[in-house]
Amino acid sequence: MPAKMSQIDRILQCCARIEPSAVQSQLLVELCADFSEWNGLRYRAEAEGLGPLLHKHLAVVKGELPDSFYRGMLLLRVRHRHVNALLMKSLTTILELLEAEGTPVIVLKGAALCQTLYPDVGLRPMRDIDLLLSKEDVQHAHTFLQKNGFHTYSAVMPDDHFHLPPLYQDIDGVQICVELHHDLFPSCPPYYSAISFAGLYRDAIAFDAGGVMGYMFAIEEMLYHLYEHGFHPPLTYEPYKLISVADIVGLVEKEVSTIDWAKVESTYPRLFHALPFFHYLTPWSQEVLEKIPPLQSSVPAGVGQRFKGWPRVRIAAQKDKKIFDILRCTFSPVRWWVMIYYAPVGFFSTLQCRFVQHPKHVFWWVKLYWRIFLEANQPEAANDHDPEKNWSFPLFFRNSRILFVAMVRKFS
Repeated sequence: MPAKMSQIDRILQCCARIEPSAVQSQLLVELCADFSEWNGLRYRAEAEGLGPLLHKHLAVVKGELPDSFYRGMLLLRVRHRHVNALLMKSLTTILELLEAEGTPVIVLKGAALCQTLYPDVGLRPMRDIDLLLSKEDVQHAHTFLQKNGFHTYSAVMPDDHFHLPPLYQDIDGVQICVELHHDLFPSCPPYYSAISFAGLYRDAIAFDAGGVMGYMFAIEEMLYHLYEHGFHPPLTYEPYKLISVADIVGLVEKEVSTIDWAKVESTYPRLFHALPFFHYLTPWSQEVLEKIPPLQSSVPAGVGQRFKGWPRVRIAAQKDKKIFDILRCTFSPVRWWVMIYYAPVGFFSTLQCRFVQHPKHVFWWVKLYWRIFLEANQPEAANDHDPEKNWSFPLFFRNSRILFVAMVRKFS
């Protein structure tokens, strides 16, 4: 049974957009009419990356807000504007350095959006700067930046990870984090289509990044990346934040007449069929509704809820739950999340997602953790790494028994 949506959730979802609409503003007035949990709202807004946008949208009900709350939100907005200005200063430095080296680079996500989509650079909070380079250039750029004011810490990264260890720069007492990507997504389920940096860079859109030329994805590719990164990540990854909703809704609303909708439907079908379900968070304009697939005949259960099952939530963190509840959260997530994450089309496709695709996805992680467990429990004396020679039934039985006991302890 999906949890009941709190009033804080409804207010924040309503504000998960850049520009207000008549429908959204009226809804916001109604939601704030008898609201009193202002401190909780401020805390959650910051956690969702939505503090500055909440301050912007609450202007329609400013007269009914506690003065201390509204002033606090204004201070948060000013702080984000200051931090983002430092981030943009670092970005400008990086782009100048790489341009001098003749290294092509694409600016990703917030670092591009706060300068091209949001009317105020401080409206879009950021934690770091993400840049995409070709596989051939990324290691050289990483080393080159370390010789020009950036540093890194020793970090163990898998060989196939999609970005190199983070780089850091200290500006006015603020530590700026920069990630150089050579791919957009990790190489694990739900798996992603291969990308061509050359093709992305060829179609990239130029923008002014503090007096130097920056490049960002074309609109359709930007939407695809925002959706996949925010709403279709591996099950172990951090769940979406409402600022990701604002990014997608804001971009679609602004570019609705210029988006190549035929391309979106044919090249990025999962994105296309997921778009209607954003309407239940914050309403689409009529112009957008005419471009995307039709809305559901009824509101899907669990609007706004994240995936709360394993492996996203560790078993140890769910020790107070009954086994049935853990299994239900893991294998039977709420309908809204299924429709956003897998974007099935039609009744039978939805059944296939629920009873085949999603369980298969979960069991991939079971298999991975099982393999890690077995490797961690191999006898140290076994120097021969040939699995055919090292495998034995007693060893397998021993490891299976250890895992079973561990699982019983976790679930009990």
